[in-house]
Amino acid sequence: MKTFRSKAFLPLFLLSGAFLTSCVTQKKATFEPLLSQPRQYFEAGEYQKAIDSYSAGLKKYPREKTILNDYIKTLEEMKQLADKALEKEDFPSAERVYSVLLNNSPQFKPMEKSLSFTPQLLRRRIKDCRVGLSKKQARRSLEAGDFEKALDLYKAAEEEYNVAGLSADLKRTMENIKSEADGAAAKEDFISAGKAYAVLWKNYSLYEKSAPSPSFSKASLDEGIKKCRTQLTQKGLAQYRKGNLSKAISLWQGILLFDPDNIEIKKAIDTATQQLKKLQKK
Repeated sequence: MKTFRSKAFLPLFLLSGAFLTSCVTQKKATFEPLLSQPRQYFEAGEYQKAIDSYSAGLKKYPREKTILNDYIKTLEEMKQLADKALEKEDFPSAERVYSVLLNNSPQFKPMEKSLSFTPQLLRRRIKDCRVGLSKKQARRSLEAGDFEKALDLYKAAEEEYNVAGLSADLKRTMENIKSEADGAAAKEDFISAGKAYAVLWKNYSLYEKSAPSPSFSKASLDEGIKKCRTQLTQKGLAQYRKGNLSKAISLWQGILLFDPDNIEIKKAIDTATQQLKKLQKK
């Protein structure tokens, strides 16, 4: 009798095991699309679609930990991607991911204890991206010789974000421009030097604010501009007297790049231009 019961129990046990295996397989098959679709979006860089896809899955199956855990894992991977982009100074890419996470942060509240980041942290990171981009663009403008744009970028960033360290960067940038101006003047490149001195003169209040002990004065910039203007005026006059009107005009036009309201130079250019036209007609 006991043997019979054992033999009868075995098929039932096997049947039960097969049933459970079937349920697990069916469950896995059911949730697979809810996991694979958002991952595809994530790998394609479509982060908002990935978040929307996970949210839809959780809305349909709110107690399903498989979806929730995969959702959390993907959000952390998004944050890591943004952090790496920030380290590489790829500020637009980093800000894009941080912004997606921040914009969706209200729906992360049920899982906030499982996440390594908060909305406050994301806001700080976005600010870091914007300041970093301004500084990077300012450095590029400085390298390209566009000193006014470089200072405008620093000024805008300082006014908008008030970040510690920006004043030091601004001070260092203005001192670098001063060195560039002095170097250009020493090489008798008075147009480049005059432009640099003029930009510093125009923005000297920024320098005073960022440098408690300025290494140069506004009066020294006045002297630099005056020297460049005098040298170009004289060089232009020498070319004019030799009959090299085009060269004279070019030199005097260089003065207007840093002293645009110089009436005397404008008159000299007009006179030389009219004479050059008459000569060309002959």
